Amino acid sequence: MLVVYILAALIILFLLVAAFVGTQWKFERSILIQAPLDKVWPHINTFRASNEWSPWIGLDPNIRQQISGEDGTPGATYSWESNEKNVGAGSQTLRTVTDHSEVTSVINFLRPIKGKADGYIRIAPEGGGTRAEWGIASATPYPMNIIKLFGVIEKNLDRDFTKGLNKLKELSER
Repeated sequence: MLVVYILAALIILFLLVAAFVGTQWKFERSILIQAPLDKVWPHINTFRASNEWSPWIGLDPNIRQQISGEDGTPGATYSWESNEKNVGAGSQTLRTVTDHSEVTSVINFLRPIKGKADGYIRIAPEGGGTRAEWGIASATPYPMNIIKLFGVIEKNLDRDFTKGLNKLKELSER
């Protein structure tokens, strides 16, 4: 009987901790690119261009992709579907495109985990180059939000965002 009480107490503790952790999260990484804005902008202003440095596209040579609407303009949508766990399926719709400055979007993930996020890529002059900042904001539903305590989101996104930004840097500095 003691085991049942201990198990119940652990479950209650887990649920209480999850309740206080919060569901919202944001992740952002940046990189300094030794190239002017004019060389970086063409690599971020459309889905086709962004896919050249996406850390996820190369994970599945059989990924199915579709762009609807006028790529590079608000309302354009990019959809993808993959059987690879780390790629999944979903869509991304451009919300705003601010010339030589920022692209924002809303992302709807269908698989492997259903969710919605706001994404952005911002560029600005810095020194003799361009600072590129890539970010995402979302929420993890209760009680799964407890994963925030273990840095799972940051660990996975850090690896992918760093890989993508390094590829963006390489493409822009050519």
